[in-house]
Amino acid sequence: MNDLRLEAARKRLAESRDQEDAIEGLREIVGNFLGSEEIGLFRVDPETANLRLFWSFGIGPEKYDLVRALGDAGLRRVMRGECHVDQAAREHSGARAKVQAFVPIRCANQTIAILGILRLLPQKVSFDSSDMELFKLLSDEAAEPLFGARAHSKLATEGPGVQA
Repeated sequence: MNDLRLEAARKRLAESRDQEDAIEGLREIVGNFLGSEEIGLFRVDPETANLRLFWSFGIGPEKYDLVRALGDAGLRRVMRGECHVDQAAREHSGARAKVQAFVPIRCANQTIAILGILRLLPQKVSFDSSDMELFKLLSDEAAEPLFGARAHSKLATEGPGVQA
């Protein structure tokens, strides 16, 4: 079953027509396969290493400081290419719920963006080993469909925005 999810996710990303379609594909993968409709995508400025919200879905970014939720040690690990998953975050509720996972989006052995996944849908209990494989797929293969040639060059200053 997991092989089918991985292949479907890989195909959805690879067949994206443009950045907007790739972002919609990312939303579909996270919603359908990872069980969350609250996500944010942050770009990493290669010169300053600062993070900037590039796109979000299902969250009011002004209500959440997702990057601060990761903390300095977690941010360093994600910047090195490690996924950060907080299974205990499921127990928090309300407007200040913790982030469930941070997934590095990598290109040429560098983290160029970070995907933050906030709350899981009620029917999703936690992330499992097959979800970790999906995180790895997103980390390794989402940069090109999402950012194209810009994945290799200086960042654009504007993202497609926020969808609630």
